[in-house]
Amino acid sequence: MTIADQYETAINDLEARLEATRAQLRDMATMGAVITSIHDINAVLSVVMDMGIRLADGEVGLIMLESEEDLKIEISWGVNEEFAKSLMYLDGMDLPSYCFKTRETIILNELDLKVEDGFLVQSIISTPIQTAKKCHGVMVIVNKTDQSNFTEDDKEILQMLLNFAAVAIDNYSLVRERLAQQKRIQEMAIARQIQETILPSDLDSIDGVDVGVSYYPAREVGGDFYDLIRVDDSRFVVVIGDVSNKGVPAALVMSAAAGMIRSIIRSKPDITVSELAGDLNTMLSNDIIKEREMFVTLFFCKFDLSRRKLTFCNAGHMPGLFWDSENHTVCELADGGPIVGQFPDLPFKQGERRLNPGDKLFLFTDGLTEATDADNNLFGRERAEQVFTAEIGLEPKEFCKRVKEWVDRFSEGAGEDTYDDFTIMQIRVNP
Repeated sequence: MTIADQYETAINDLEARLEATRAQLRDMATMGAVITSIHDINAVLSVVMDMGIRLADGEVGLIMLESEEDLKIEISWGVNEEFAKSLMYLDGMDLPSYCFKTRETIILNELDLKVEDGFLVQSIISTPIQTAKKCHGVMVIVNKTDQSNFTEDDKEILQMLLNFAAVAIDNYSLVRERLAQQKRIQEMAIARQIQETILPSDLDSIDGVDVGVSYYPAREVGGDFYDLIRVDDSRFVVVIGDVSNKGVPAALVMSAAAGMIRSIIRSKPDITVSELAGDLNTMLSNDIIKEREMFVTLFFCKFDLSRRKLTFCNAGHMPGLFWDSENHTVCELADGGPIVGQFPDLPFKQGERRLNPGDKLFLFTDGLTEATDADNNLFGRERAEQVFTAEIGLEPKEFCKRVKEWVDRFSEGAGEDTYDDFTIMQIRVNP
């Protein structure tokens, strides 16, 4: 063969290789478009596994993804996770873990390694599935079908393929996060509607007292609720409470509890607050709350203005604070019992105070005392009492606004989520 013939042959070979490369690149572009357009992660991984095996001319393989700081097998063709974990490599790590940690493609040829089931491993290529910011996992392919070695060309083509796979995984994560966020927004809207329906809007219709109440929602709708229920011309019941959960579940339990309280009082207008707490607890425990982590804290009190008497029962809630206008002292109303909604048929105690003109009752949920400052210090019960006494001369409605100002000053410089939703209520006995 002449030199000219040799050159022509070389040129023809080069052109053939270039055309093959162009065709492969076109295939890769098509594959990339297909992979990144699929939003089902299982379908993505199945397609990528099939493409990887065919591009590298491999026999068997698997894909492992990160899960809870470990690699878990997601797709397996002919090999299992036990096999992958048995491939010890460097630094006491198996091959997939080492590849994942270093984010490097590893090629091992001429191994002649027999595994327990008699399978002969001659060559392995392990390639990370990664973007510039994150490594999601690895693909491992075992043995060439023609018994040859894995090459740098195999490495490059698999890296290109897995770049598309990594983008698809990122897209899937973004879509999933967006859907979860939309679900949270919808649930919050539903919970807020339930809460707005339950909370009373007019508390000025009770003769003999002035009432101020404010509810300050946090980012997530919690389970705070309150009610003022007239029994007759001189008696009324006040309830403030908090469901331990958030969102729609808390709103539904809150709705059920509020309805039950009104129903019990209508059917038994002379019921004591301790009996009211006991009846509600048994009903919620037996019929409504099925989860151990959900419960309700409540503070009940009944004003009897004709007899100048206040009875109260604290069911696992923040104790109310009572201002004695004659002695200019504050006392804590703590008599009661445990949380409601978990243990039926429990007894509850009740306390009693004499009412005089000018006496005030300050009720609140734990979102007030658990508000934190920039150093993560709690607002606390003592500071709540300090606000009560410092602002004792204010009208109840103005007092509620002033409490919020205290909390805002206290939380200045802290993050947006430094306090839960909270409710505050003040009731003053008039002459």
